[in-house]
This record gives sequence, structure tokens and C-alpha cells, in this order.
Amino acid sequence: MTDEMSYQEFVQAHNVAPLVPVKRACEIANVGHTKFYELVQAGVFTLIPNGSRRNITAKQLHRHYLTLVTKASSAA
Repeated sequence: MTDEMSYQEFVQAHNVAPLVPVKRACEIANVGHTKFYELVQAGVFTLIPNGSRRNITAKQLHRHYLTLVTKASSAA
């Protein structure tokens, strides 16, 4: 049995739009702003300018989630 959520399940569970503000992305990824921007520097997330705000896509968050689940599964 897999613990992985599909993209649709992930979006519904977190009630997110295709573009997610940084603050909300931090909440979903369960990281602080410093760690979030470290992940941006590492290429995990790509910031998307939207006026004066920066967002990431829900797909990036889902991909990060899948990476974490895979790492946890292989460590078990």
C-alpha cells in the first residue's frame, strides 16, 4: 500500500490553487521562511513573480512531497 497522494488529492487536501503564495507554501511544506529559501537556492522550488508577490506552483509542492515520501519509505 502506498502513502503517496496523487496531485489531485494533494490539491484537494491542501485546498490550493495552481499558484501558491510563499507563506502558504511554507505552511504546506512545514518549513520556515529560511528553510524555504534554502530550498529555492537548492533548486527544489522556483519562484514565480506575480506582481509584487512571489509564488510557487502547487505541482512543485506536490513533487517535493513525493520526494519526502520516497526518502522516508526507502529509509524504513
